[in-house]
Amino acid sequence: MKNYGMTLLLGMMMTACAPQGYEAMNNIASNVTNDIACKDSKLEMKLWDGLKEHLIAQKEMPSAEALKQALRDQVQKLADENPQMSKEDQERLNADLEKLVVSLLEEAPKGERVETPEQLLMLLSAIDVGDRSTVFRSYMQDKVRGDFTRLNKTIETFDLNCPSGDSGNNSNDNASSGNPSTPDEGGDGQGSNVVEEPPTEVSRDYVYHKAQAVNAGESLAVFGARWAFATTYQTCQSVSLPDMDAQTPDLQGIKITGKHSDGVGSKREIASLSQVQSTHPYVKSVTSYGEGCFNVKSNPLIYDYGGKPYGTTAADSPIDMFKNNGDGTKVLGIDCSGYVYTSMATAGLRLKAGRALKASDSWAWGSSSYVEPQDNGLTCLSKISVTPATSLKAGDIVAVYGHVLIIDKAGSDPFGIRNAKTESDCSKVKSSGFDFTVAQSSPSKGGVGINFFDARVYLPTSSKMQTGMEKYAYYACLAKVNNKTYTPNLGTLSVIRHRGTSECMAPRVKMARESCIQSCSSLRR
Repeated sequence: MKNYGMTLLLGMMMTACAPQGYEAMNNIASNVTNDIACKDSKLEMKLWDGLKEHLIAQKEMPSAEALKQALRDQVQKLADENPQMSKEDQERLNADLEKLVVSLLEEAPKGERVETPEQLLMLLSAIDVGDRSTVFRSYMQDKVRGDFTRLNKTIETFDLNCPSGDSGNNSNDNASSGNPSTPDEGGDGQGSNVVEEPPTEVSRDYVYHKAQAVNAGESLAVFGARWAFATTYQTCQSVSLPDMDAQTPDLQGIKITGKHSDGVGSKREIASLSQVQSTHPYVKSVTSYGEGCFNVKSNPLIYDYGGKPYGTTAADSPIDMFKNNGDGTKVLGIDCSGYVYTSMATAGLRLKAGRALKASDSWAWGSSSYVEPQDNGLTCLSKISVTPATSLKAGDIVAVYGHVLIIDKAGSDPFGIRNAKTESDCSKVKSSGFDFTVAQSSPSKGGVGINFFDARVYLPTSSKMQTGMEKYAYYACLAKVNNKTYTPNLGTLSVIRHRGTSECMAPRVKMARESCIQSCSSLRR
């Protein structure tokens, strides 16, 4: 009893003297050191998820000093439980862990001028998945990878006792380890292109609608974009409305209150709810919502620069469009990359081979990451080639630095090159002759947010997108005229396509309140 009392007293004294935020960081440190002892090879996942979950749940910056102290205390505990661990072993392990903490919580935030927890969440998520979209992020990739490699080499030299009940007992292991998982949804082989038969008894759930799309030959990326679209607006009719075009009136009732810290994106707020309700193209005609559905008309989703759908690192966390998750403003809504990730994840399409899909990864890849997917961990995406017979397809992703979208529909001649006979004809191709629709979240039409837009009308509002797509059209035309295949590499815009291979499929991420669209007879457009 005396020894127990002394241990308890020392623990209380340690906590009292610990840096602010110690308790939260100690939970992370405990998970990390358990993996060191048990050699479960999940140390990286536990550290990444621990830091990201703290940022999501607490919305405060994790303390580097608190994590360093917590790790030192946990290493001491490890040494107490393993007499074979020498002082030199402790010092090496502490040094390796501290270097990693310095990289993640001191050097990385300082180098990217991080000011908010949401910005740090985005940065850490990007480093986790392999993003190299900037010179600094490329440097940090090498730095952090070197830190982990050194730490793992040190750990390999140890022969420690694994605490009873810790090894292999992590409920999130399947979802977070990145290992291939067993598909959900009744074993329907998420992401496969096998023709599926709708259930005999009509239950218009996810499986039913996915089967409809697959049987119609539609891309799973298109299906995911439409499923996310209808779920976001909580109505079946949202996907059946005409594409936005020149005749679509601007959204009223939105006020721009300033710029975000990057000096680029505008902050938007709802100044007049009644005006938004009467002019939002996907809200104005809705009279009611089903039982248990979110009332989007009372709390409309608009374009929110930097906004991401809510989701945690847990294996079963849904993507929640109806809970604010920053780094935008207090309005509900998401940005372009948030919509693209949601569309892919809810269709069971991995962006990185072998990496399990998680709701929290909506923070990981910004629009710029998609421009050069091979450099930024997007191993399941590759730039398209244009041939004499094929070019742009529905489900392709188009990205520039600053925006990313999905092609929802593409006509038989998407670039309008059918009548081109010579290279001179190819140089005259313009976006006004295009025939495709984009699915995106954008500030278009006054800040609508998630929308379907006729490309002929949308592209002139974005010079980078218009210029880049006209160059792709030029190459597609050359492919037709010269009977050759080209893989455009513009450096400013890329059209990329999901590989569709088994290592790029995974159990999908469900969406909050998606049951509200199960009454839809079809999500096809």
